[in-house]
Amino acid sequence: MYELHHIKGNTYYIDGPTNCGVYVLNDKNEVLLFDCGTEEEGKIIYDVLDKAGMKITYLVFSHCHSDHSQGLLYIYPKTHCKMIASKVQRGFFRDPKLDIGFLYGGYPLDEYDGKLMHIDMNDEIYALDELPEGIEWFHLPGHAAGMIGIKTPDDVYFVADTMGSPSLIDKAHILLIYDVKAYLETLDYIKTLEGKIVVPSHSDLTTNITPVIEYNKNKIYEIIHLLLDFLKEEHNCVECTSYILTHYNLKISYNKYMLNLSTIRSYLSYLSNSKIIRNYFKDNRLVFINDKEKEKI
Repeated sequence: MYELHHIKGNTYYIDGPTNCGVYVLNDKNEVLLFDCGTEEEGKIIYDVLDKAGMKITYLVFSHCHSDHSQGLLYIYPKTHCKMIASKVQRGFFRDPKLDIGFLYGGYPLDEYDGKLMHIDMNDEIYALDELPEGIEWFHLPGHAAGMIGIKTPDDVYFVADTMGSPSLIDKAHILLIYDVKAYLETLDYIKTLEGKIVVPSHSDLTTNITPVIEYNKNKIYEIIHLLLDFLKEEHNCVECTSYILTHYNLKISYNKYMLNLSTIRSYLSYLSNSKIIRNYFKDNRLVFINDKEKEKI
């Protein structure tokens, strides 16, 4: 773990809980780093590249979640590299409570206001049009608003949090999803990269991405069918979340509960917006019910 692996041409990656992409830009060994791990991992990643004689000149973020971004707290003061993120994500970097409030659905409880999902960043973060020549970016909607991936000139695709490894799914069951429809569409897009070199953040590098995609999709459909069964009687979002957490026997903390509640809310929006279930108000509660003929999902 935390080793620099050569993929192809000038493209490398550092393996870890969050895989980080590395592209060598020139014969001076100046590199673009794609994501940078947690605050604790920042020094490790910096040291790995420094030992290889590589200098970080660009730091590109797929999104601002701390396992992808907080390494900058060590890396940026060391390198003063050019940091780049999408328009939406630059906003999240600017306000340390914006992303956590976005997930919580209002101003967060103090118990949620940890380092899990945000970072206070006051230095300049540049737009995607500042990427060095040859690096292409692409939208990856679903997991987080404004999340991106990159493609290097060596035809290697870094696809961020578009999916989890089978072992992660078996452990967590519920991965954070902001937009279920977009998440499924992104998985379908990644599937078109079959045969290409694909590096997810939380799964192994592969040229055979289809089995991992199908594992992720099957879990999503499993959760959908659990909700449809539970909603044969009316329930609100909190009750649906409690049901799913209990079904999978998941231990929760404040942060885990917030992420799961946000994700189940997204599932209910997806099902309601798709006209698979109905929503209405009852006793000053927004409730959902699956009282239609069985839909094919």
